[in-house]
Amino acid sequence: MLVSRRQSLRTAAALLLAGVPALEAASTQVARAADKTTLTMWWWGEQEAQGAQGWMNETIRLYEKAHPNIVINAVLQTTNGLVPSFETAAKAHRGPDIQYLWGGINSLAEAWPGYLAPISDYIPASELKHYLNTAEDTYNGKIWSAPWYTQPSFPLLYNKDDFKKAGLDPNNPPRTWDQFMAACAKLKKTGIIPIAGGLQDGFYGGWLFALLGGQNLDNAKQMMDAAIGKADITSSRYSEWWLKLAEMRDKGYWNNDIDSLQLYQAQNLFVQGKAAMTNVAGSDIRKFVKQVGINKVGVMRMPVFGTGKLANTFGSTSQTLAIPVFSQHKQEAARFIMYLHTPERMVAFYRETGSIPADDRFPQSMITLPQQKLIFNWMVKQGGPYLENFIPVELDSDGNFAGTQKLFAGDSASSVISLQASVLNKWHRTAPGEVAAFQNWANKG
Repeated sequence: MLVSRRQSLRTAAALLLAGVPALEAASTQVARAADKTTLTMWWWGEQEAQGAQGWMNETIRLYEKAHPNIVINAVLQTTNGLVPSFETAAKAHRGPDIQYLWGGINSLAEAWPGYLAPISDYIPASELKHYLNTAEDTYNGKIWSAPWYTQPSFPLLYNKDDFKKAGLDPNNPPRTWDQFMAACAKLKKTGIIPIAGGLQDGFYGGWLFALLGGQNLDNAKQMMDAAIGKADITSSRYSEWWLKLAEMRDKGYWNNDIDSLQLYQAQNLFVQGKAAMTNVAGSDIRKFVKQVGINKVGVMRMPVFGTGKLANTFGSTSQTLAIPVFSQHKQEAARFIMYLHTPERMVAFYRETGSIPADDRFPQSMITLPQQKLIFNWMVKQGGPYLENFIPVELDSDGNFAGTQKLFAGDSASSVISLQASVLNKWHRTAPGEVAAFQNWANKG
């Protein structure tokens, strides 16, 4: 069964609180005649920002040394368990003091049921103004989750040697869809998989939507209009990307086992030299470049077929940290989040992970890896919304995730286009409260 970022909770009752990591924030030690305050943090990130675990351990050690009355218990979550575990705990009104969340709808969907306290109530505006991409986590004038590190929108890495072998210019990758199809055809003739992907866990379907689904749109608001019924999601403006995926499928440009491999498993086909291209998290690009070779890896944006303004933008988002409404230590949690944005901690984070902190005070001169400099330049000069963060989670999980799986299993493009429409219809019928909040967000921000 497909597991999404949030919806899996509805079919994961067996998680319960017994399966949730330590919920009690307690300490019997005494420091300077006062009980210590324990902050519990549930986080995710080592999976896409390798080195984050070591950095987190060091950060906690330094913070506890400077604040002897604070103890921090940081628990690394699994990808599929991150949000379901939090929602299970939140319904019981107990759990962490700091919760990692993906941005946009993934944060706001936790705020709408009352699970989060507005982060802007605890972190001063003078501090928050430096954090990147707060707009996507803003609702009714409040910021609900604090950006931590940036996530550039899944560039395509390509092997320059494979391009040379196929007679392609490794320094001028394809920019249009026709050029891309021609390049894939030449690569396939050499016996290599043109592009690797993994859909078993669904997430790559969301990536593909974000990279392709908005190419005929001018802004994220137009996608939100389709979600609330102001536009027809089955029209060519919204659905052409499914035809492009079907074209690639029919021409055999993907690995044959795309539906049976998970996202990270498929990326290893590129590392192993079995595929010429693959999409990776922008936050994790340094790892792949160093594994394959700095001089061997090129980076390109998803080629363009659409005519909307978004087709020529490079989307980005920020991964975030929120404070649950039930935390008894909200101000202490906010202070720790702000500590992560201090110059020394941001520099250390970049050195350990290669991921760029979501803060305009980060010294950009530290970015020296050519591939990373390029995507950072796209993010700054041609930046746009990360579209997956502006749709209902049901449309992502039951439409994009399931739809791409079905498409590569042999379903027609028209079938999965109809699936998206039916997912939205069901969402409108079964989740009126969430629909109303989403409409308010779409109309007012």
